[in-house]
Amino acid sequence: MRRFLPSFSVALVCVFLLSFAVLGQSGRKQKKAEVQPPVQGVNQPEARTVAEPEAEPEKPKEQPKEKRSILVGSFLADLELPMYFADTAREGCMRELRDQLKYVELQQERNQTRSDAMKAAKDDDTRYVIWLELVYDRYGTGSMNGVDLRYTIFEPKTGRIAGAGSGFPVQPNSGAPIPPIGASRTQMYLDWAGRDVAQQVIKRLGLRPSI
Repeated sequence: MRRFLPSFSVALVCVFLLSFAVLGQSGRKQKKAEVQPPVQGVNQPEARTVAEPEAEPEKPKEQPKEKRSILVGSFLADLELPMYFADTAREGCMRELRDQLKYVELQQERNQTRSDAMKAAKDDDTRYVIWLELVYDRYGTGSMNGVDLRYTIFEPKTGRIAGAGSGFPVQPNSGAPIPPIGASRTQMYLDWAGRDVAQQVIKRLGLRPSI
């Protein structure tokens, strides 16, 4: 066994030296490679950056224009009054609405009862109904020689009352058309009262007159 001892010693020394060398290499700090500035005039594909496309802002959606329509109906409550009195008041109201609200669809109905006016409002989602009623005061205390023009506004879809009142013979601006030649003073007053109702309706419903 003595002849194997030198060989074993030599192997042991080699292992020791190898371990020492490995430890020495691991203890050294590796220098970081310095980043060299790009050479002028030479393309550097790896240094190029591609700008990301900017996202286009979303366009605001156009709001649908609100559709509005008005139906003007008239009713003669007292048979002692001529039938055309109600027509005169209704036409005056229509003319004023047409002059002031060019963007509103207008309709009219003759001899319309209160229940019919309410039903007409319920049958449409966007249509207001302006119901005119002529009432005769036998004591002559009305605003137009004993005649009163009353109105009621019915809301679309529900038929609920959105306003009510009376029209007065307020003289319109000089540019407004007058009743036909030969019309009585009462007819002229009814025309003015119908126009006054239209002005009250525009204000109550918050409608903006056309420019």
